[in-house]
Amino acid sequence: MIKQLFTFICILLYSTCTTAQNERDIIVNDSLSFIAIYTNYPLAKKRILKLEEKFGYEPELKYRLIGQSYRNNDLDFFKKQLTILVEKYGFQLIYLTENEPYYTAITEGELSGWFKEMYLEKHFIWMKNNFNKQLELKKLNDIRDKAVLIRTHTNLLAKKLEFDSIQNSKKNKVMSDSDFENIADLYQVTHKWEKYPTGKSFALIQKNYIMVEMNNLEAKENFERFWLLFYPFYKKAYLNNEISYIHFKNYDSYSYIHHGYQKFGLLKPEEIQDSYMNSGLKEVPLKDFDFYFKILKEFNWN
Repeated sequence: MIKQLFTFICILLYSTCTTAQNERDIIVNDSLSFIAIYTNYPLAKKRILKLEEKFGYEPELKYRLIGQSYRNNDLDFFKKQLTILVEKYGFQLIYLTENEPYYTAITEGELSGWFKEMYLEKHFIWMKNNFNKQLELKKLNDIRDKAVLIRTHTNLLAKKLEFDSIQNSKKNKVMSDSDFENIADLYQVTHKWEKYPTGKSFALIQKNYIMVEMNNLEAKENFERFWLLFYPFYKKAYLNNEISYIHFKNYDSYSYIHHGYQKFGLLKPEEIQDSYMNSGLKEVPLKDFDFYFKILKEFNWN
C-alpha cells in the first residue's frame, strides 16, 4: 500500500512538472532556435550577448549568428566575432562550406583583403597555442562527412539493386555498425581529453556530428552501448554549461521508440511521431522516478 501511494505521488509530481530545463537551456533551445536567429536577428543577437554575460563566450551560437550578421550588414560585429572565433576557438577556412552567406565575400569578394590579413595573423596565434589539437580537430570535422558518404552510397546501391526486405535488413545492420565505428574518433578524442569536445572545451567544430550521434541512438543495437560511452561526458559538459539538454532529450526520444519509456522526463506526448504514438497517451512513461528526481536536482531543472 505504501509503495503504491509513493508511486502515485511520484506520478502526480511528474505530471505537474514543466519541461525540465535550466536557465541556459531556455534561452538556447527556445529563444535562440534556428528559426529565431533567421527571423529576428537583432533580438537573437541581443539574447546571445545577454547569455554570455552569465555563461561566458558561446562559440557555437556565435558561429551560427555571424551568417545573419553578414546578411544584415552588421559588418563591424561580423568582423569582430569572426576574429575571435579564429584566434580563440580555431575557426578554419578549410572547414567552411560554400553555403555560408559570407563565404564568397571573405574568399574573393569585398571582405577578402581584410579576412586574409586577419586570418594569417590570428590563425597563427591559435595554431601556436593549440598545435596539439590539429589532427584531432580534423578527425572531428570529418565524422559527419564520412557518415553522409557511407549512407548516400549504401542507399544508392540498395535502390539500384532493388534490395528485398532481407537485404535491406542486412544493409541497415551494416550502416549501424558503420555508425558505431565512425563515432570511435569522437570517443577517442573525448576519452583522451577527458571531456566532450565543444567550442568551449576543445575547439569550434564547424561540421558538427549531432547527426551521427543521433544515428547511433536510432539504431537499437547501438543505443545502450553508445550511451554508456558518452553519458558521463555529456553530463560533465552539461554541468559546465558547454552543451544544452538536447542530448538528453534525444536519448529520451529514442528510448521511447525502442523501449516505450523515457529516462530524463524531457519528452512530451505531442512531440512523438504519430507512427510511434500509443493511443490515449497523456504522459510519456518514466523508467525510474528516483533517477528522474535526482537528475532534476543535480541538473537544476525547474
